[in-house]
Amino acid sequence: MAKIFSSRLVTLLLISVLLLPCLLITPVMAVEEDYPYSATDAVVSDALNYLRSVQDNTGKIESFSASAWVVMAIAAAGEDPGEWKDDPSNPSIVDYLAANAATATAANAYSKMILAAVAAGEDPTDFGGRDFVALLEATHTGNQIGDGATLNDDFWGVLALVAAGKDPATSTIIQDSVAFILANQDAVDDGWGWGVGGGYSDVDNTAAAIMALIAAGQSPGSAAISDGLDYMKTTQQDNGGFLSWGDTNADTDSWGICGITAAGEVPTDWDSGTGNDPVDDLLTFQQTGDDYGAFYWQDETPGMSPAGTTAAAIIALLGDYFPVAVLEPEPPEEGVTVDIRIEGENDNIWDDSVTVDESWITADNSSIEYHLEDPTALGALDEAAEEGEFPYETTDEWGGLFVTSIDGEEGEGMAGWLYRIDYISPSVGAADFILDETSPPDPPHQEVLFYYGEWDDIPLKVEVDNAAPGAGDSFTVTVSEYDDAFAEWYLIENATVYADTSYTTDENGEVDITIYNNATIEVYAEKDGYIRSNPVTVVVGEGSSQQSEGQNVNMTVDIIPAISFSVSPDYINFGVLGPRDVSPPVTITVTNLGAWRLAVTTMVSDDAENLYVDGLKLNSLKWNEFDGTVSRDDSEEYVVTLTVPETYTLTGNQNGTIIFWASESPY
Repeated sequence: MAKIFSSRLVTLLLISVLLLPCLLITPVMAVEEDYPYSATDAVVSDALNYLRSVQDNTGKIESFSASAWVVMAIAAAGEDPGEWKDDPSNPSIVDYLAANAATATAANAYSKMILAAVAAGEDPTDFGGRDFVALLEATHTGNQIGDGATLNDDFWGVLALVAAGKDPATSTIIQDSVAFILANQDAVDDGWGWGVGGGYSDVDNTAAAIMALIAAGQSPGSAAISDGLDYMKTTQQDNGGFLSWGDTNADTDSWGICGITAAGEVPTDWDSGTGNDPVDDLLTFQQTGDDYGAFYWQDETPGMSPAGTTAAAIIALLGDYFPVAVLEPEPPEEGVTVDIRIEGENDNIWDDSVTVDESWITADNSSIEYHLEDPTALGALDEAAEEGEFPYETTDEWGGLFVTSIDGEEGEGMAGWLYRIDYISPSVGAADFILDETSPPDPPHQEVLFYYGEWDDIPLKVEVDNAAPGAGDSFTVTVSEYDDAFAEWYLIENATVYADTSYTTDENGEVDITIYNNATIEVYAEKDGYIRSNPVTVVVGEGSSQQSEGQNVNMTVDIIPAISFSVSPDYINFGVLGPRDVSPPVTITVTNLGAWRLAVTTMVSDDAENLYVDGLKLNSLKWNEFDGTVSRDDSEEYVVTLTVPETYTLTGNQNGTIIFWASESPY
């Protein structure tokens, strides 16, 4: 934090600086051999050994985020992340990620978990008890993934969905995000940055965009990718690396190399004009000493995540890129796939998709087994009951198979189990309705709805205008009823909408809802004489996991910097002084705004022939002998004086600067 002190006669600048420890570790000067490297080459095996050395007994390597990147690097090296443990009796790194899966709460985190789960050979739709594919897809709003002001979540979202086995040719979400990425390529330099708006291109995000576009099926020779590569070349430095934050670094080199490789080019062919290429520069960041084999962000600066940086370097040096693994789509099942929803008298029993082919169904009253050779509506119920592990019963006493009970709910009086196809009541029984063949309704058929009610009950439908509002943002729920006579939907008044609490629709069939905390909720509607509506999942803010019969406890924490402080007053005027004069004392207050106890030192400079360098004192000590400490949530006062040497000859306004330095106090 900088503080500037000024006056008419003397300017004294007080600048506070965050001191970071400087670790002088000699980089490994690896020799570029035959790129790409193999996992047995020293440059890669040493990096892997470093990662093993920092794994703890929970399976974690450095942090949750870094552990996800490390899983991808392990898989790229041909090893099994599930076997990476610091001891055979302890959890693996994959176990650690699964146990902490709830830590992921936003689009980029969901994407990272999908990429890591797939790399580890796990199911991203059921990893740590969470469906990360559904969570990521739920962040798709409008025409892009996640935050509409950022591009980075679209790059990694596309990569994650492709890794999860989604087909770019049929996935609307991938297609929307690809169009969004292409539309936001910088019009001036042809790169991409973290956010929309242009003017902030960098190699890290440009490489991620290139990998996403290629994963989605874009040709490496397309104009967008070719122009993106050209942008990267404009940032290449004489050492072969890519400029970022004023110099090259291992992270940017790694991402750049991955982008080049994904585009089908060879990174070692990218000569800077001095005989150096990006691989040459990346190798200079590998370390010796206590962190032997690690890749640091820069030569003497570990950066925020040495493990994450090392993981990225491993993937790049192996000639791999993202996603490092892709789930092969399962071959299509024979039969017809439909959604089936089962609404009981008081609750939803089932809501998912099933694939139906032929069925064998036994009538409970006669014990006769019926073979339904075609995919039928009753066959869909049979598949759902098997997958959902709930019972149902049928009878053949009226000449055909009819449903009498589902999940223990039996018909009573005029109420019983009925069904609809795409909200329309068919003219044949469920055992005789052949999916994608019988009409009405016309095929193809989308949804089978079994419901407990009476023959004249009317279907309800719920729609929301924004399924991913921010916390505190309003969204509108619209409820409609289906008119069998006219085959039309009409808005319905006085329907009860259930979300975080219950609401009632107005004359337009609408209700506006505002939820102020992060939450994931199911929105549906009910009304007497009507069939319970379809549920719609709404993810508010970052969302939250829902657990049955539980209560959410919302938490927040305000993190302050480790080292932060202020200095006041914001100027010092020592007045009019002459040779041999000592200024009146001026009190300076240093306030600790950070989390750590501070050790405070100073440095002085001037352009006044050392007036301040020779004559400034703090607490009667010359500035370079002064040291102080300031506890957390505390302030300390220091007395500053200026002595003008007897032999001082300059006159007029003389300016100087005092710099306050802070580091963590060892005491």
